Formats: sequence, C-alpha cells, structure tokens
Amino acid sequence: MSEHNTVRIQKLSNGVTLIAEQMEYVSSLALSILIPVGAATDPMGFEGSAGILSEMLNKGAGPYGNRELSEELEKFGIHHSNSAGIEVSVTSAALLGENMAEAVRLLGNILLDPRFPAEELDSVRQLALQELKSLEDEPSSKVMVELAKAFYPAPFGRSQLGTEEGLRRIDIDALRRYYSEYYVPGNVIIGVAGRFEWNELVDRIEKTFGGWKGTHTLLDSKPFRSHSAVHHVHKDSSQEQLALAYPSISLDHPDYYAARLAVGVLSGGMSGRLFIEVREKRGLVYRVSASHSAARGRAAVLCYAGTTPERCEETLDVMLTELRGLKRGVSAEELHRAKTDLKSRVIMQGESSSARASSIVNDWWHLSRVRSLQEIKDSIDRVTADDIARHLGEYPVSPVTVVTLGPKELKLKSESDDSATLNA
Repeated sequence: MSEHNTVRIQKLSNGVTLIAEQMEYVSSLALSILIPVGAATDPMGFEGSAGILSEMLNKGAGPYGNRELSEELEKFGIHHSNSAGIEVSVTSAALLGENMAEAVRLLGNILLDPRFPAEELDSVRQLALQELKSLEDEPSSKVMVELAKAFYPAPFGRSQLGTEEGLRRIDIDALRRYYSEYYVPGNVIIGVAGRFEWNELVDRIEKTFGGWKGTHTLLDSKPFRSHSAVHHVHKDSSQEQLALAYPSISLDHPDYYAARLAVGVLSGGMSGRLFIEVREKRGLVYRVSASHSAARGRAAVLCYAGTTPERCEETLDVMLTELRGLKRGVSAEELHRAKTDLKSRVIMQGESSSARASSIVNDWWHLSRVRSLQEIKDSIDRVTADDIARHLGEYPVSPVTVVTLGPKELKLKSESDDSATLNA
C-alpha cells in the first residue's frame, strides 16, 4: 500500500462523517458504514433486536422487494452484508470502482428506506433462535458468551445473539420503533477505500444521505468491577471450558501496541507461551489462546482453554502464572516473532480495499482520525521489551474474571489471595 494514498474527510451537516482513501493501484471499491446501534442498545426485554433488524434490512428496501433487491445488487456486482455487534452495526459493500454510484444508491435504499415486511420476520426470528440454540453444541463459544456477561459492565456484556425471550417478543412494530430511534445520522461514519473520484463520491453521498435526520446519545462506558470473581455454569460433560478476562488499554492509549505485542508473545500460534507451557509441556489442554479487545472504554485481554474437569484447576494456575510472569520480560526472539506476525496482518489488510475501509471506520470511531499504514508499522517497531515490562507493571493481570463451563467449579487463587465464587 503506497503512503501517497490520499485520505479525505467530509462532514455532512446532519452528523454523518465521510472518510475516503484513494488506492490508485486497485480497481475495486469498498464502503463500510458504521451506525452506533447494537446489542447494548437493545430495549430491555427485546434482546436480539439489533441482530434481527440487521437481517431484516436485507428483506426489501425502497422500490425493491426481497428478491428484487438481491437481483439489483448482483446486477452491479455488489457484495453486500449487514452485521450487528455489541455497540455498533456495520453495513458494507465491495464492488468495482466504476459502480460506485449504484452502490451508494442501493445502500441508501437499504439503510434509509427498509420495507420490514411482516411476513419475513418469523423466518428471520427462527434463524436467530437456531443460532442461539447452537451455542449449546459449541461450548467453546458459549463460555465466551458467559465470560462477556460476567466481565463487562451492563449493558455491554450482552450477546449479539440476544435471548430466547427477547427474540420471541420482537414484532414488526417494536422493530420499526427501534429503527426510528437508532438508525439516525448522528455519529454515523462512512468509510470508503479503493478507486473513486472524490467530487463524484461526495456528491453521491450528499444526495443520498444528506437528507437523513435524527440523532441520539452514545452509550457511556462504565468501570469494570474492582475485585476478581469466578462464575460457574454447570454442564454435564467430560470436558471443562475455561475462560478469563482482565482489563487492558484501548486503541487511543500510547502503550496500545505494547499490550498487543504482549498478547502476541502469549498466543502467537505454536510458539506462544501459553501453547508451549499449557499444552506442549504439560498436556493440560487441547486448545488454548489469548486475544486483545480494544473496545472503547472497556478494553480487555481475553483467554480461553479447553481441558478436562480433572485438569482445569492446574490449567488455570499455569495460565495465570504465564500471564503474570510476562512482566518479568520477553526475549528478543519472542518480540521479533510477535512484531512480524502483527505487521504481516497489518500489511495484508492494507492491500485489501474492504479491510482498509473497515480500518478507516474503526480508526475514526476510536480515535477521531485515520492512521496511515506507515504510522501503524512504526508504532509496532518502536515497542521494546522494556516497554512491555513497564506496561504490564502499570496494568497488571487484575482484577480477573474467570468463567468455567462444565461439571467442576473453581475458586480463583490470585496474587493477593482474592477469591470469590458467583454461582450461575
């Protein structure tokens, strides 16, 4: 990706922010539209509304019915998707740059004039209920859902899948009310990357989205709990699922890449410390991993292990030992490997217009600015082993929230002998 790429920003009078980066070496174009609505904004008792709404947007919009909308998108080679997360929903499209005008027009239909046909709601609901039910057959996913519920302050611990009760209560009137309240232009971000002509893009976006009206207040982040805790979900099984989380730092923090690289040292494939110490040396697990989540105001490190009831206590002890021991230092080889892995992913994303459009939106959402690929690579390169040790000293592995799913309940042995048990 050339560092000569031009990023332009246009703020519409209704609050929509258009951010576009020209990538002259590609023929493709990608759009990513972020709307601040997700599981956390679902009305009480109607959990799952954001996900249902996201799917219903595909069921006809403007002059097009369900099938006609799909045919129109296909006619112009537009690969389109809607997704709902915890705090935001994203509508995206990938296409040839020459079809930009048609893509903007159709995305405008989808977001501003959805039909919400009542006859389609039940099939969408049934698919959502099936996905929710499938968690029972995917314990590694279910334990992470339970971890989010136990760890994050409400309403950010909700699952995008909703609840059975909430999904069953949703009707067309409730969906339309939700859409009217939250699908408004204030704080919406439109990210564009690829081949386009700037003035034409601005003109199309202004004509399509400039008349959109409304606003709502963004959700405030709430502090994490100040003490460690264990939450157990009983399940008759020969396996034990173990998940834990503790607070970390967000994308806007100067030590962000020190935090990311620390997790890379822990969980960088077969060379990661968790894999080597927990699986290879002791044979405690069949799978172990760690990841960093940079959500605004509630960043965290999340860890998972799949083990047996007999070995879950030792697994937890070894995982915590490795997590806490990282502050004593990382080797030059470990740091180099973590940097190489992270930069490789950054470079590959930078060469894709779809990934770049998503990155633009993500940067603006977290930072209110767009970082170049070179800035990101330089930030990674500057991190030293001392930076990681200092960061982990300032942001220790505490307080820890642990969730177990299986037949055995654990108690947490922390460095300060802090322990608690919360029964499901």
